Amino acid sequence: MELIFIAGFTLAVVVGLSMGLMGSGGSILTLPIFVYIFHIEPQYALDYSLFSIGILALVGSIYPLKKKEIDLKTTTIFLLPSLISVYFTKRYLLVSIPESFNIGSMEISRNHIIMLLFAIVILISATAMVRRQKQVQNATFKGRPAQIFNVILVGSLVGIMTGLVGAGGGFIIVPALVLLLGIPLKQAIATSLFIIGLNASFGLIANYHFLQYMNWFILVTFTLITLIGLQIGSKWKDKLDAVKLKGIFGYFLISIGTLIFAFELMQFVNH
Repeated sequence: MELIFIAGFTLAVVVGLSMGLMGSGGSILTLPIFVYIFHIEPQYALDYSLFSIGILALVGSIYPLKKKEIDLKTTTIFLLPSLISVYFTKRYLLVSIPESFNIGSMEISRNHIIMLLFAIVILISATAMVRRQKQVQNATFKGRPAQIFNVILVGSLVGIMTGLVGAGGGFIIVPALVLLLGIPLKQAIATSLFIIGLNASFGLIANYHFLQYMNWFILVTFTLITLIGLQIGSKWKDKLDAVKLKGIFGYFLISIGTLIFAFELMQFVNH
């Protein structure tokens, strides 16, 4: 097996660790791994990411579901608009982006647009992690119109992001559940996994015709290894300071997002 593949499969452990520890971050890493290490075209790598993250998140949700740590009633309001926006993004918005177009003498491809959007998502994610969101202890979901509107808005945003760049949006979901619905942080992390799993699975189903292009050896091997990282992260979750960990991971993501953004811009210059 090539050394670069070994590196990619090793990073799969980091993806699982991130999801197990923080309920987010894993999906931010999967797309660049598939694109830059396994050399899969971004438009197909999106579905690789959705497959891996969908299974990873749903498996990670099994234990919290059994312990009733996931509030299904309140998160339904978040989930429904998210699923709807995933479907429309995958079926209509993403395919409406042309394969390539010209701006002056510069040719821009759909793959460049996907990766540039993804770099922006990474930088937003990193900023959210570094800022250290404070948990509001007395916030409760009372079903007020303003609360419902905010939850629907955030859910729709997460769905669009999942459909466009294959990111689960856990860095948005966790603080949204805490601040808008008054869900405790530990419960919000578990709920985030559940929402990400359903979003990713739904997004993959909406684009099922791409399944024929997948390298199943890479995809299945990568996914199985992420599950190992998930189990380790879930066991460490209560022993580590999640806020400090998110801060460190946030700075790491800033460097990754900056590198991807710079690399994709250089492609334009070279053309």
